[in-house]
Amino acid sequence: MRLSRTLAALFITASILSPMLYADIVITKDDMILNGKILEDKKPAHIIFANYHGTFTIKYSVIKKIHRSESFAEDITLLNDMGKQVNEAEIKKNYIAGEKKLEKLLLKEEKKKPAAIRDTGSFILMFDLFYDKNFGELKSVLPYSAGAALSAEFPVDLFKKYHLYGIDSEITFYFSSNDDRSIKGLNTSAGPLWQIPVTIYNYNLCFNISALMGAGWYTVKNDEAAKATSSAKWNLAVHAGPVFRLGSAVISTQLRLDYIHDGTAPMKGSGLTIGAGYAF
Repeated sequence: MRLSRTLAALFITASILSPMLYADIVITKDDMILNGKILEDKKPAHIIFANYHGTFTIKYSVIKKIHRSESFAEDITLLNDMGKQVNEAEIKKNYIAGEKKLEKLLLKEEKKKPAAIRDTGSFILMFDLFYDKNFGELKSVLPYSAGAALSAEFPVDLFKKYHLYGIDSEITFYFSSNDDRSIKGLNTSAGPLWQIPVTIYNYNLCFNISALMGAGWYTVKNDEAAKATSSAKWNLAVHAGPVFRLGSAVISTQLRLDYIHDGTAPMKGSGLTIGAGYAF
């Protein structure tokens, strides 16, 4: 579809937005010359063109040639070489207007990205609460468990390959009780943290997966023992779920698997963790 003669008269020195902040000259098949910047290049369909007078879509089917240049001064030289009479002040005005439109567009696109995507180098401190349904041999004795954790995420640039974000670590208070039976303890653990960018209903967020291993001191009480016994045990935990960022605030809801090793009857549970924190 051919551009109208009215547009040709209006935009003979028009500006085009370019992602590299370069000037451009577009020559259409009806020999209209547009000077300025390209905002978006959707080749082979069209380009998005903007200048002092507005923003427009120009199909590739009406474009004869596109010249790339690094400033409006080069556009003036190129137009003079073509034998065209130009208004240098108009070319500069349109170029500057186009440049400002591009900067606003880039800023708008950047703001659409959540902080978790834009800033992947933050130290994050979280407070989490979790609730598990136990399974395995002790399920009938201690059907449920709960606890709280103070966790910290440490970004490590060396581990950024394959979405390996860094190290996840936590200090956890674990508690399970039923009648006269209970197990409680405090443990520390750490392990690798994977961070995978995902999009859900046009909202960008991160899906975190972490696998932690550590040890703690646990106190066990049952109705057959005269008193509670305490001992050290090693533990495993796996977390997986979405993480939301709003500025420096962090909110997460994750599935959780817990395992506390015991030679006689290990504790096993799965449940949900809800946490909130701050990115430094």
